[in-house]
Amino acid sequence: MYKNKNLPPKQRALDLLSKMTLDEKFEQMNIYLRVETAYKQFKEQGKLAERGCMFAEENTHSLEQFIQMQKYFVEKTRLGIPVLLACESLHGVIHENATVFPQSASLGCTFNRDLVSQMADIIGSESAALGVRQVYAPDLDIPRDPRWGRMQECYGEDPYLVGEMGCRYVKGVQSHPVATTLKHFIAYSTPENGINLAPVHIGEREMREVNLEPFKKCIDAGALSVMPAYNEVDGEVVHASKRLLRNLLRDELGFDGMTVSDYGAIDMFTFFHHIAKDRLEAGKLALEAGVDMEAPYPFGYGEELKAAVQRGEVDIKLIDECVLNILTLKFKVGLFENPYLFADEPLHTETAVELSRKADEEAIVMLKNDGILPLNKNTAGKIAVIGNNAKDSFLGDYIVRTKNCVDFYTGMVNYLGEEKVLYSRGCSPLFTDEQMIQDAIDTASKADTVFLVLGDNADVGGGIGGGFHSNNEITCSEGYDTHELCLPPAQQRLFDAISALNKPIVLVLYAGRAYALEKEVNCVNGFFYSFGGGEQSGNAFARLIFGEVSPSGKLSISLPKSTGHIPCYYNYKVCARGTFYRKPGSAENPGRDYVLASPNAWYTFGDGLSYTKVEYSNLSATVLRNNEVKVEVTLKNTGDYAINESVLLFLKVLYAPITPFVKRLRQFEKVYLNPGEEKTVQFTLGADDFTYIDINYKQAHLPGDYKVLIDNLECEFTIK
Repeated sequence: MYKNKNLPPKQRALDLLSKMTLDEKFEQMNIYLRVETAYKQFKEQGKLAERGCMFAEENTHSLEQFIQMQKYFVEKTRLGIPVLLACESLHGVIHENATVFPQSASLGCTFNRDLVSQMADIIGSESAALGVRQVYAPDLDIPRDPRWGRMQECYGEDPYLVGEMGCRYVKGVQSHPVATTLKHFIAYSTPENGINLAPVHIGEREMREVNLEPFKKCIDAGALSVMPAYNEVDGEVVHASKRLLRNLLRDELGFDGMTVSDYGAIDMFTFFHHIAKDRLEAGKLALEAGVDMEAPYPFGYGEELKAAVQRGEVDIKLIDECVLNILTLKFKVGLFENPYLFADEPLHTETAVELSRKADEEAIVMLKNDGILPLNKNTAGKIAVIGNNAKDSFLGDYIVRTKNCVDFYTGMVNYLGEEKVLYSRGCSPLFTDEQMIQDAIDTASKADTVFLVLGDNADVGGGIGGGFHSNNEITCSEGYDTHELCLPPAQQRLFDAISALNKPIVLVLYAGRAYALEKEVNCVNGFFYSFGGGEQSGNAFARLIFGEVSPSGKLSISLPKSTGHIPCYYNYKVCARGTFYRKPGSAENPGRDYVLASPNAWYTFGDGLSYTKVEYSNLSATVLRNNEVKVEVTLKNTGDYAINESVLLFLKVLYAPITPFVKRLRQFEKVYLNPGEEKTVQFTLGADDFTYIDINYKQAHLPGDYKVLIDNLECEFTIK
């Protein structure tokens, strides 16, 4: 019956489950870490233990090797159960032949749902072409501490934005026979001290108000798998929490797919969290909590747990539940019908490359321009490109730098010609010396304009799930957190030396987190921010700098004035940024919130400049009979450049039984405007927009007075 493709996936899975031995069930609950490692064993022994999944950790995993092993599983094992091939695909499949898109935080800066849909469609297609049937993405975390090295992996600091982008990713990838994996459930992204895997101090209400929305939206969109978070929440380790993984995820949110542990998370119960003394206790905790598959090796789900099941110490129903979820996912992605290779579509097509460039053009945020930009190609003279990211532009983590990647320097050469572009590195991410600094000074002195290209360096994986490579200086990745938000000393030394020349300078920061560089930016003429570029980043920057397109990116993450200003997100509670006397201080005029500074952000969520001027007018909000609200606003491009303008609609409730937020993003739309063009944009706010988490931690309707805010306009209305 399970081989009948016309039957529903769960029915087929139940039939197959009824035929399996305990050994075969346990094999489905485990993973082979690497394709190449498994293949070596296969060639030496002529056989393999069955597994539920195989992880393509290598950048160049061999599809031929995988197919040979898959044929063994399908043709030589008793039940012929194929193995899933899984891969990281946060902003592109980690493979040398795949397309590299901008990092997730950069994609958030586009505020362009359709662009993310198109990207996800390509990622799904390229995944299938490479034999990958499960991707560990999207990342739905809401980052609130920029010291944390994984901020770059998140779409932004706003739950609505993250949910919208994540939902488009899920639908785009799963339009192909590839399962997405929502991560990291839940409340992973605000660790104590900004240190990865540290405890998260968050209350039940905040978790529901902030962290839950993206997961609910993506589960409703049909996401097939979920990865729990490494962390503990108020002392409760997520991977061991029935409350979070059963009551909340499955019972309340209605998730009925497969859960896969984060790498080594069950092992961590013993040596890291200290909630289990051995493998058996660790396995029991994870199993009872509802973790279906253990990665990347059998620790808790090994022989000790199997023996406990045989003794009757552990209920076999818990094992069957896990295996049923795993098998159902395999049937849903068509793995039994086509276990080897689904798509023969080409990788890295012209369409994919063009989309990657367009994504970067909309993702790069211009935050300062004193009139220096755009440069004129015919009169720009010579430019100097200096800095650690000039020829090694930051792509972000969980991606591989392929031969197709165009760095900032190469993009400028492609546009201007090599004779007009001077280069000096000046520093590495973390080190420099007198000779490197002097070479940079000499190079800058010969140029008419200097582009100082600084910022972070990332590993493919990072710490947990990756590692430190001796030939790299990793500054921002998984497991690479920081204690302050200023430039590393080597980069600061280079910046000070170049800015002292009093040349026209544009600072280009490729960064995986929010940095606090107010003093430095006061010394330059222009300032661009990228949270991680794609393979066309250099070409995209050139087109923006020389006015081929106008910058349109808006910050998806707020930038603080200093490390002491964190947390620094825009959607804070009404009483969070100063008391009723509202007297922020400064060095010249001390005050009270803080004594020597304002608590406000340096640049806030939604900030971003362009080469044109878009005027907003005629904002109106009409309450309809069903308590929906129709919002209209008129936009007019009064400048000389066409633009893709991101229209952001914020909602503010004036009074609520639970303290409200100052405002929340509830809609956004990307609108293309030619010079002189005028358009009216319409939004509809629905029942979910007029809710809050009540005293019993339930979502409830919230009648009352509201304001809708778009750009510098606001309009008040009442919901009954």
